Amino acid sequence: MITRQTLNQVITSGLVEDIYFETSSPWALVTSPDVDGTFPEGILDEIAGYDNVFDAWQHRESLNELIAVEQLDLFISRNFSPYAQALIFAPEFDQDLFVYTDESFETPVPVILSEEIMMINGFEFGEIVSIGYRLNRDQVLREEMTAVIIGMHQVPHMPRTILLPLSAWEFAPGDIVGFTTLQFIVDPSLNRELPDVRERIEEIITQSGAGFTSLKLDLQDEELRFVVQTMEENVSLLWLLYPVVVVVSMLIAMGLSIFLTLQNTKNVAVMRIFGATRKRIGIVLWTEQIVLCLCGLMLGLCLLVVLGWGFGILELLEITGLYLFSVMVGSAVALFIIIRHATLELLQVKE
Repeated sequence: MITRQTLNQVITSGLVEDIYFETSSPWALVTSPDVDGTFPEGILDEIAGYDNVFDAWQHRESLNELIAVEQLDLFISRNFSPYAQALIFAPEFDQDLFVYTDESFETPVPVILSEEIMMINGFEFGEIVSIGYRLNRDQVLREEMTAVIIGMHQVPHMPRTILLPLSAWEFAPGDIVGFTTLQFIVDPSLNRELPDVRERIEEIITQSGAGFTSLKLDLQDEELRFVVQTMEENVSLLWLLYPVVVVVSMLIAMGLSIFLTLQNTKNVAVMRIFGATRKRIGIVLWTEQIVLCLCGLMLGLCLLVVLGWGFGILELLEITGLYLFSVMVGSAVALFIIIRHATLELLQVKE
């Protein structure tokens, strides 16, 4: 049993979401009430035999299980599929009536009985029944509640269970302070910090008074850890390949700039014929390559923004700077090759 204090600490830890919890007692019996509306004590004598004392543990096979849930749809989805075939409601009832707000506990509690309980006892929808139950380690069913049957469930592995709202269980007589089930999903933003999450939750559930007995955390993270580990290995590989990709990109940029500049060989010859100096020709062609490179870089940056591929400013400056530097070097090398030749030699160059 998990104490409410532990439940509240887990909820407010900031580590989890989509929290589901329930509580239950395997020591309950549903039957038709006496004439005065109370639980018929004589039925216990019938179960134990009039010469014997009723003991809940010894006669547990004749008893039902009370399960108090806060979210009925989550309970059904976790135990049965499809949901539409798991519950049957009376015409005048529906799932919205599976709530209880009467703190005085004087009005009947809405309950959903298993198909087996309905058939064995011959209960009908809307019928008022009486439920006797025990608390803690009592050997007898000391407490009772009046309930109204609003539906029937067909969960195969729960043939003798009674579902009731969690609020009714908390309003019921007796000191009911524990929960039998607490399930949650770890905040996805903390997926890479699962060891820390596990440690922090285990600190909560292992502290003094966390439960009636020692609690154990079952964090089902095997599949997630496999995915995260694979992603981290891929990221590590990408970081190893990153320098190689940068170097290859620089070589490609340098090679393209050399190739494009060498395409202007005859243009250089013509400008030399018209009297342009080697220095002026080099500045013009070198500037042309730089302008083309800057236009391409701006277009690439715009595509990155449109596609949503986020990079840091420093990374962008580093990548664009290296690419621009490669273009500058490649253009300079090509111009050096062109300009050092005579005009007639340039005119004889084949495309």
